[in-house]
Amino acid sequence: MKRHYLAIFALLLSAIAAPGLSNGNEQGILEVRIKDHREAIGDFSKLILNFEAILVSPRPGFKFWQTGWTSLAPAVASLDLTKYVGKQSASVFRGSVAAGSFDAIHLKIKTIEATLKKNPRSTNIKNKIGPIKLAFETSTRGDTVIVLDLVVLDMSDHPPAGYELNLKGYDLYTNGKLVEKVPPG
Repeated sequence: MKRHYLAIFALLLSAIAAPGLSNGNEQGILEVRIKDHREAIGDFSKLILNFEAILVSPRPGFKFWQTGWTSLAPAVASLDLTKYVGKQSASVFRGSVAAGSFDAIHLKIKTIEATLKKNPRSTNIKNKIGPIKLAFETSTRGDTVIVLDLVVLDMSDHPPAGYELNLKGYDLYTNGKLVEKVPPG
């Protein structure tokens, strides 16, 4: 009888210790896309984002001491955000990742090169994009797509602020179905 309880305990412990984690060989497809939410992007003739990395944080489950970020190499080194406004989006990563559950994503931007339309000169844009709390899963034979909706804001009416790059929201798709949209709408 004690063996029966021990077997049940071991099964429960293994389920708690690694929720959603694969055995290491299972892979899922993750795609990260970006677009702009059209606030102040019209002020720019070009706005080049130079990417450093895309980081995802696996859900640690019971093994909370093993938290950390997994770095994914962007598919493109840079892109002009002025070309991806409204419904248009650009893929910055598409590839295989270990199947499992994740807690967060971070689009790391190395530099931003921006040229204004009115006065063709370079201008500084403060990057306010940080890690995003976003629970998602990748599964074998499945596609997970995250569309990050960025927004350029003109904060110049609040000196000494100027232009800022922020996150407006995101769309999460699993196997072609919209699973979550922030903000809803």
